[in-house]
Amino acid sequence: MSNLILKEKIAKLSDIKSNPAKILRGFVRVVAEKRGFPTKGFFFDKNAFEDLLENLEYLTPEFWNEIKISRKSGKVSSKTIEKRFGLI
Repeated sequence: MSNLILKEKIAKLSDIKSNPAKILRGFVRVVAEKRGFPTKGFFFDKNAFEDLLENLEYLTPEFWNEIKISRKSGKVSSKTIEKRFGLI
């Protein structure tokens, strides 16, 4: 998740209104143009959102239990792993 935060861009609402397709790419913090530029929200494009979900998955005990089980069992095919995680 730290990589995602390091790639954060900041965009003012007025800039987004004028050209959203150019500005809203990656992970963008949307700020108002009032005192201190308060944060109004965040925008994640598809790739940034997938990175966020992947990073959050790494934080779950279930993920690490799956890794531990896999390591103890020896070799496991990629098809088996994909089925366990519901990717197939």
